Amino acid sequence: MNKETERRDVQTGGQQMRELCWAVVLICASTGSVLLAEDSTRQRVPSLPVKGELVCGNVSANTIHGWQSGRLVKFEGALYATAGAIRPNEKPGDMMGSDTNSLIFRREPDGAWRQAAVVNSRSYTWSVAPDGTFWVVGPASYNDANTFRTRTPKDFSSFEPAYGQGSSSYLGASISPEGNFLLLHAESNQMEAFVSNAVVAAFYDNDAKAWSRSRLETPEGRYGYEGVLLRGKTALAVLNSALRDKAANPVPPHYSWRHVRLARCDDLTQGQWVNKPWLMPKFGDTVLQDLMRGPDGLAYLAYAYREGTNSCEEAAAKPLLHYIARIHDNLEADVFPTGLPAGSTRILVDRAKNWYVVGRLAAGQNLHLWQVDDKAGFKPIREYELPGTDRFDGYMIHTLRPERFGGESDGDTVHLMTTRHIAAADGKAIDHAELWHAQFDLPLPR
Repeated sequence: MNKETERRDVQTGGQQMRELCWAVVLICASTGSVLLAEDSTRQRVPSLPVKGELVCGNVSANTIHGWQSGRLVKFEGALYATAGAIRPNEKPGDMMGSDTNSLIFRREPDGAWRQAAVVNSRSYTWSVAPDGTFWVVGPASYNDANTFRTRTPKDFSSFEPAYGQGSSSYLGASISPEGNFLLLHAESNQMEAFVSNAVVAAFYDNDAKAWSRSRLETPEGRYGYEGVLLRGKTALAVLNSALRDKAANPVPPHYSWRHVRLARCDDLTQGQWVNKPWLMPKFGDTVLQDLMRGPDGLAYLAYAYREGTNSCEEAAAKPLLHYIARIHDNLEADVFPTGLPAGSTRILVDRAKNWYVVGRLAAGQNLHLWQVDDKAGFKPIREYELPGTDRFDGYMIHTLRPERFGGESDGDTVHLMTTRHIAAADGKAIDHAELWHAQFDLPLPR
């Protein structure tokens, strides 16, 4: 396996990862699960009606990758999704390939999902502008950040190269309500910890039809999983390190994703960034899960975290706990330990400004939804089970995020998408994946 596949053995469901040094870390880093003791006295919670839909039964097992990516949008009332097409001789964790194609699906008015297009590039993350211009970030190797867009709005046959100057596939992207586009990618694939690197910001101004580039220094090394909120020419970004650090992880290949930086730029055509370290544990793990914009206009980040000051064994002995952070425009962050025993979480807000978190208790179990109190540290006040979502075993779950990826929200109706991995005939490997969609309505608060 290419060393740059990093922790993407997660496509096997987390059981075959080889990157982190302890089994407890393997599960947490791959699924985002929070390790809390099972409560045998836990009472059964009420369930919500859920409509589950098989979008496609035969997509790449490597479709789901990266907390910061997006694969589901709603545009002009229709849902659209992307997935990787299966490549010849593809193996789980084999994320790249020059022959990679991607599939685009649309849910028709009759409720059926149908394949709308095959795109001759990888679709790692995508977004849609208000005029129907679709953008796809689809690196073909670990050494590029190739980006495409439709020359003709809403015409998937018109994808053409839009940006090809990137030298690393470690990235994040967002689109603004004005149709502006921002791509962040590592300047270099040099991944040794504490060898200085940088993040390159490539900004497309839709009015000027012009690109601007700027840099963010990252002294800890390479960063590459960036969540981005773009509005006009202003951006706020959460940057996650993608390092190899033998001291923090003594087992080859020594991968570590513990560091997080926060960054802001008020005019991307000028490129003056404020870039500050935030979570910088000497040892430990940070698992970012969701970034959204709240009703107050501020950024909210869901993540799991643990740290150690003396050794990686000290950090690994601690539970990986769930947090929500409120990030202000000046990059100050209010941090709230939620107490939620969940991973792969997504933050939701209904039209009445009630807050919820959806996430996974454990592999092979149904997803759960919690109503949380944003005025009391996002502590859970009600819990619901989502029947039929036990098949959602992709390590992260997509939802509509129009503030990051464009398109439309769907009011109090929630859409979730991920994959279910299918074992090969020998039962020892993952052969392919099913792409699943689930829909449910947020409950009326009591």
